[in-house]
Amino acid sequence: MVTQAGLGLRLGELLALRAEDVDFLRRAVRVEHQIAHNSRERVAPKTPRSRRSIPLPEVVAVELARHIERFPPGPGGELFVMAHGRVWRDDYFNARHFRKAATAAGLPHVTTHALRHHYASVLLAAGASVVEVAERLGHDNATQVIQTYGHLMPGGEDITRRAIDDAWRAPSAPPDQARGG
Repeated sequence: MVTQAGLGLRLGELLALRAEDVDFLRRAVRVEHQIAHNSRERVAPKTPRSRRSIPLPEVVAVELARHIERFPPGPGGELFVMAHGRVWRDDYFNARHFRKAATAAGLPHVTTHALRHHYASVLLAAGASVVEVAERLGHDNATQVIQTYGHLMPGGEDITRRAIDDAWRAPSAPPDQARGG
């Protein structure tokens, strides 16, 4: 759950992650493939823009390192495999693994896609641009981010007030001299 929520991955992208896709030194993760819905086939990502590099946050790097130590990668280097080394099918992963983990974490109604929404929401709340969030999520453009998350963007009214006040206030003028009509 930490990897998917901390990188904003689609479930198929998470299941297709290989050890070679994670660069701990440069703190980045490459999304090159996804596992096709209800299969174990490695295929191209959803869109050409879905092939991307995502910054690897420290908390995710630590959890991934622990995961790799505890569960060695599969024969093809896949990081998230079943006990016998085969890649998870997304439907089986959801039913057998994710739902149990979410319930154990006290989040019984959380879906894997909700973790992707969490990622986008956290980035927007921290001030990331919609263009940057779209790039991180692998969207073709920022329109989908605006349509989906526009209501979460920080207070536009305060930003507008502050922008004009800051731009129009002379940098060295005391507040009483910055008045005008």
